[in-house]
Amino acid sequence: MADACAAPINPDMRWLEQLPTGVILIVGEHLRYANAEALRLIRAATPQDVLGRSVQDFVHPLDLARVLARIRRAERGEAGNPPTEFRVYACDGSLRVLAMTSTPLRLGNTWAALATFMDLSARAEMDARLRETDDNFQRMMNTMQDVFYRTDADGITRYVCPAVKNVLGYAAADIIGLPAAMFYPDPAEREPLLAAIRRDGFVHDFPGRMRCRDGRIIDIAISTQVLRDEQGNYAGVEGIWRDISERKRMERELERLATRDDLTGILNRRAILEQIEDALARLRRGGGPFALLLFDLDHFKRINDGWGHGAGDGVLRQFVALVQTLLRDVDRFGRLGGEEFVLLLERVDASAARHLAERIRAAVQSTPFIVDRLHAVELTVSLGLADLRVGDRRASDPLERADRALYRVKAEGRNRVGA
Repeated sequence: MADACAAPINPDMRWLEQLPTGVILIVGEHLRYANAEALRLIRAATPQDVLGRSVQDFVHPLDLARVLARIRRAERGEAGNPPTEFRVYACDGSLRVLAMTSTPLRLGNTWAALATFMDLSARAEMDARLRETDDNFQRMMNTMQDVFYRTDADGITRYVCPAVKNVLGYAAADIIGLPAAMFYPDPAEREPLLAAIRRDGFVHDFPGRMRCRDGRIIDIAISTQVLRDEQGNYAGVEGIWRDISERKRMERELERLATRDDLTGILNRRAILEQIEDALARLRRGGGPFALLLFDLDHFKRINDGWGHGAGDGVLRQFVALVQTLLRDVDRFGRLGGEEFVLLLERVDASAARHLAERIRAAVQSTPFIVDRLHAVELTVSLGLADLRVGDRRASDPLERADRALYRVKAEGRNRVGA
């Protein structure tokens, strides 16, 4: 039987040897012909390694039934079979993946299957690597704490990793297909990010905010880069953003500790002096006017001596709270130390500053200050007024003028405003 199947082919078929595609002729499940490319693909040293052998010697057992069914169709003279992929064992024992198309061929009184095939082993290996890469990517996305995302040129979210559920409260499926700007407290807040990306091609730790499903606003840091299509046109962005709300809270707390007075919560000495220095710089650039009020609580030592330092601290806090009710948002109030305070007034001339100083003095004089559950004390305050001048070189210059005015007020009997 093998000799019959290995009989010479019709000379008219020898042109098949020139084809770059593997060609085999199958008669009764046996290989009767294989061109040079077919022999190369199944790694046969000579035609005798293949011809006369059954397809069952080569086809993977799990694919054999499908291949034999195609051969049977050809033997019945039915229409050609569409392409299919199957695995074969090459002559060297390696496993190859082939794509085969077959058609019936009449050989005298017999129908045979004429099949062409291509080696897909490299593609199969590439597909396996791609699947592995995709699996690794998905595992990474599923375990990330930060949020990886991708948007298209129109700002529509095309991908977001599952971590978004832990941060915003939305499942990834709830976000994909929606504009990324929808999740900003104000869509306009996204524009500086896009402008920076289009200018530089990327951003790193760019600050932003997002609104969670429960309405909370969180601080985020975004690191992302531009995506471009094959023509180099802007196609969107992809990158990572993370929730930095806790970090921001800690930064604000550290800033508060660095700039705020521990007892009263207003600016500490260093911070208020920096504010005065900044006001002087703005004044030199044409800003202003600015004025200073220097406060000193009259005979405050009597409260500490008579009621204790705890009561004195409470009176200081009450004094600060009272003064703050009379101030604007642009005014800067600070404690220099002890019972001495300074108030920096912006866009206020000497006349308006004196008017405010009198209001503060009168409010303090008319307010009882609690020292314990049953007792309150009366308190007065002396104030020195000075304006900021272009010629001032440092914060101490206007402070010294205000201090001289305050000294004169104290010498004249306290509970007054001096300039």
